[in-house]
Amino acid sequence: MQVVTDDDRFLFDLQGFLVLRGAIELDLVEALDRAVVENEAIEHDESWAEGLPVVTHGHLTKDRYIDCQVRLNGLPRLDPVFDRLIAHPGYLPYLREFVAEPQLVNTWSISKYAGRDATGWHSGIQPADYTVRGGKIRSPMLNVVTMLTPNHPGDGCFCVLPGSHKKNFELDRERWSWAGLDTPGAVEITGEPGDVMILTEALVHAGAAKTSTRRRTTLQYNHVERTRAGSGMADYHNARHYWMPPSIRCRFTPEQRALTSWMSYTIPDRSIPGAEKSND
Repeated sequence: MQVVTDDDRFLFDLQGFLVLRGAIELDLVEALDRAVVENEAIEHDESWAEGLPVVTHGHLTKDRYIDCQVRLNGLPRLDPVFDRLIAHPGYLPYLREFVAEPQLVNTWSISKYAGRDATGWHSGIQPADYTVRGGKIRSPMLNVVTMLTPNHPGDGCFCVLPGSHKKNFELDRERWSWAGLDTPGAVEITGEPGDVMILTEALVHAGAAKTSTRRRTTLQYNHVERTRAGSGMADYHNARHYWMPPSIRCRFTPEQRALTSWMSYTIPDRSIPGAEKSND
């Protein structure tokens, strides 16, 4: 189990992110990557979502709406191997340190292929939401990004504006919204398979342009503080992918179940496979 140091707290507060090198064991990284490749190669049955709002071609289990990119949503529905990243000891202490009573909500993968353009700068929460009081860092939303493939320059890596989680001025959207690494102050986050980036969603971030020919894949497990779990999310298009039925959660370890406990109190408005069974 990792230990959060004073240096970690200082750097996370200063930058809005940390990179944890080698946080995930390589055999798990390889298994996760195989599951992504397998699930990108098949079509997925979307009948479970019939009748739910905002089900569009751009927000399906396998989302290919953007050129040169594949996104998979609701990862534990697709393969039990994705369970193993929930509450992983390589990042869990940081999650507990920076988020009050953290809960996992959204899970997805992003695979980029040659030609993927830079994405627009965005953030999930406002700078006023990020606080430090009495030496305690509190980010109401924190994203855990696991690198499954090399993230080298040209691979379409995450790029961030360090310190922007405390910004007092808005980015000039007309000039820089889609500029990627050409934006003043932008930094590219590079790494190797098994590295993990944790970031407060108050940090302004984007994706750099993909110019290399190999596939670049990351997994993103987004967490919120308990008071926000199960409420209306900013990413309402994909909200139906957040909730996992008891037939899936019964596989979880006690720590994984604790990190998803909000799901016990969220009842779907229709039948979802496994919803009739509960081990809570």
